[in-house]
Amino acid sequence: MNNKISAFYNCASWLRLLACVAVATGAAACGANDFQSGDGNNRFQTSDGSRRPEGGYDPTIHGSYLTWFLPCDANSDVPESPDGKKVLFVGSGDHMVAREDVAKHPIVMSGKTCSVSSMKRDVVIVVDVSGSMDSNDPRRNNTCARLRAVDQVLRVAARSAENQFAVVTFSDGVEAASSRFFSNPDELYADLMPSGHPADVLCAETEGTNYRAGLQESWNKLVLGRKDALKEVFFLSDGAPDRGREGVDIANQLKSGGIVIDGKSIKTSIATVMVGGANDAILRDKIASTSPDGTVLHARADASNLATIMSQLAQNSIQSGQLLYRALNGSTAGAWQKVDLRPYIVDGGFMLPSMAVNPSTVTSGLEIRLEYYDRAGQKFMVAGRLLWE
Repeated sequence: MNNKISAFYNCASWLRLLACVAVATGAAACGANDFQSGDGNNRFQTSDGSRRPEGGYDPTIHGSYLTWFLPCDANSDVPESPDGKKVLFVGSGDHMVAREDVAKHPIVMSGKTCSVSSMKRDVVIVVDVSGSMDSNDPRRNNTCARLRAVDQVLRVAARSAENQFAVVTFSDGVEAASSRFFSNPDELYADLMPSGHPADVLCAETEGTNYRAGLQESWNKLVLGRKDALKEVFFLSDGAPDRGREGVDIANQLKSGGIVIDGKSIKTSIATVMVGGANDAILRDKIASTSPDGTVLHARADASNLATIMSQLAQNSIQSGQLLYRALNGSTAGAWQKVDLRPYIVDGGFMLPSMAVNPSTVTSGLEIRLEYYDRAGQKFMVAGRLLWE
């Protein structure tokens, strides 16, 4: 099993809490028998043999978990269960399991997502260097969380030669900006700080907080990009903007297709991160983009996890995604419960923590629906049911 992916099995208590919600609900509906992308491509039909293994659950073969693997396509490698055993269920559609096995063994849902659409990316990383960063992200030993975060983004996403990056820092106004987009991180750093250390630019702590300045300079950089590339802004701040400097109008223009290159209007996706405990209402509700499924592209962070969060922005193939599930109790239907998929995706695979289900309360089974969007806005979906015999 991929060691990075297997690490996500260690959070059993988190999804057990969600299970407490599920046992109080009920539902009944038919699950789809195929994997289907939003535009009708990549159809995947699971075979009956794969859907219902001969002999059903066997602890010597399947270990102590009822593991359900949801692949992107028929060629996906099937991982082992959390305890190194064979996966019990594979694919969408209906799967059957004995009621007594459900009572004794937790359910684990894992899967493999489709690769992001093969598209170029022009990314602008915007970094707040206002005076408040002195407390939220101070410079120590010639580094800071902002520098580590930018470095993570550049190193991860630069694995593809099709990706290009620019960097902008701001406080009361623009403090520093790369002259253009670069595909090589070292060349970008050399352009951004020709005679100094990266910390001098990215760990600075100067004056006020002017979102407008950072967003306007992002626009100036994006128009230098390619007409066949996705446009993305990663916007990092630690506080609310000074009055009149919110830049909401610029953000709205970016998101609605204000960037025009060679006569082509291109929408920009803006992902925002708030460092520290400041009020993030403007950043979250006014600046950040919203995915087609309603997910706001915004996160909170501190100096300890900022690099990890920014790295996920750079490497995840999924722009937004969720796993929905609900309990089945005869003919009654319960409310869908939602799990944000993004924190669990590593190298295109995900494994959610185990879920304990009481078949005396959830009498018929569970229905699930996995939905996610790639960076190009294409929707993918897989659905199915796990039914008690």
